[in-house]
Amino acid sequence: MLPEVKAIEPALKQVLYHCLEHVQATKAALYLSVSHDLNAKQYEIATSYQYTVSDRARLGANDDLVDRLVVKRGAFFVNGLGSDQRFAEMLFRQGSDRILATPLFSRGRLVGFIDMRDKAGKRPFEPNDMEAASKIAEQMLQVLSNHNLFGIGPVALVEEPTRSAVSAAATADGGPQRAPALSAAAIRAIEGARQHFARRQLSQAGQVRPATVADVRQLQLLLPSLLAMPGAAIACFTSSDQSAPVIAATLGPLEADAVEHLRERMRKGTRGASHVSTAPPELQFILPFGPQCTSIRADGLGEIVTAPVAPDLVNGLFVTVAFGTNDAAQQPQLVERFLKQLHPLIKSSLDAIGQLPDRLVLAERLLEPDFERHPGLVDHSRTVSAIAQRFAEILNLSLAEIETVRIAALVHDVGLRLLDYDRFHNKAALTPDEMKAVSEHPVIGAALVEPLLGHDVAQAVLRHHERIDGKGYPSRLSGSQIPLTARIIQIVDAWVAMTSTQSYQPPISADDAAARIRDAAGSQFDPALADRFLREREKLLL
Repeated sequence: MLPEVKAIEPALKQVLYHCLEHVQATKAALYLSVSHDLNAKQYEIATSYQYTVSDRARLGANDDLVDRLVVKRGAFFVNGLGSDQRFAEMLFRQGSDRILATPLFSRGRLVGFIDMRDKAGKRPFEPNDMEAASKIAEQMLQVLSNHNLFGIGPVALVEEPTRSAVSAAATADGGPQRAPALSAAAIRAIEGARQHFARRQLSQAGQVRPATVADVRQLQLLLPSLLAMPGAAIACFTSSDQSAPVIAATLGPLEADAVEHLRERMRKGTRGASHVSTAPPELQFILPFGPQCTSIRADGLGEIVTAPVAPDLVNGLFVTVAFGTNDAAQQPQLVERFLKQLHPLIKSSLDAIGQLPDRLVLAERLLEPDFERHPGLVDHSRTVSAIAQRFAEILNLSLAEIETVRIAALVHDVGLRLLDYDRFHNKAALTPDEMKAVSEHPVIGAALVEPLLGHDVAQAVLRHHERIDGKGYPSRLSGSQIPLTARIIQIVDAWVAMTSTQSYQPPISADDAAARIRDAAGSQFDPALADRFLREREKLLL
């Protein structure tokens, strides 16, 4: 445990006791990051009551509970050992059969989480318990913020300059050198972006948007939970956008007649909805628990229930569950109850997807002023964004991480527009003072985008000129201290700068650029990422 955390354990424990008071959990534990590097995703118990530590005193990113919280970004509960097989063994080993967990997120990063067990009176956890748990998590974050732990609270993006640094930067008249002022166009862009965000928040209330393939992909992690319904054999989510195959989870291999029967029933089940294709969806299958039964035939399927998912949030999103028994009278109500229980998780997932296009709009707005006179700079930013996005997809990053790479790459040079870029543009050689001014653009850009696009995007912008060997700027970070998003953007940024005809330097051939990246792997660039970039070059540079 970090010494700073140990010093405030009484205050944390006092908040943790609210789990007993407001949720009536008979035991609980607060897990916090073992270090200030939240990218490491290592957590240990900071304080607890009546909690059986067993082998779970310290957990990493591969733990099922940590993984679920990182992915879903919201509270969830499991009632009973048979409700979710991912947690059955853990609950059994600790002598529990009910769990309620809520994450502690700050600036998009998981700081820790609260693990609550076994509600008093052997009662199940309910949705209102998740609301109470989320409020307790907010109180925990407030305690951490009061002590400025894990970067929570108002934190400067870079350290304050030392007295010697200020003296060295003094101007000829003896006064300290001032940071470049924001141009009038830049101020208008910031204000316009803020107004856009405010309008979005006002219009979002009560607004129902069309469902997309991205929504279906985001909800696929809930499929194993649907198979926990008694008698359920197959489960899948579908949307009105059927441009991609539907992934269905099943307890056993499906015969061809069962596949066709399922597709046809899904088509009929959504027929009355607007904007839904009349063609049966293409299906692909996964067995999340391995083969649990013999092959499933059409005549082995009973009721197939299709129901709308979160109609208050999206239009045209459905769940289909095929049962292996014929208790048709109870199964629609069973699906309805499961959807009600999962609604908080579904909502948090769909909210995350719904925000992505708006962040992109804000990023585009930030490119408009001051870059108009330099279309090459705009083209560079958009090219880096497109290639970096494809690279993130090849690396199999999560949907949220891919979107962070895409947006951060689009605005990675936005700080340049607040400098006197006209003076630097296409200049053959920069003076030391000019070079120092240019080197400030990651700091200026990060400070500009953080309030609008979030901490993760700001960190990628701030760190895209750090080097793997620790010789970059502005903070001389090295290795894994540099966010993965920044390491990706750095390679793509260098490639585009070297090969583009609109770059500030004469372009070189693709082979020469590849040789330079290969030579700089391990010093300037992450060697594993550089190697993967070069191996996938043909796919990336379509």
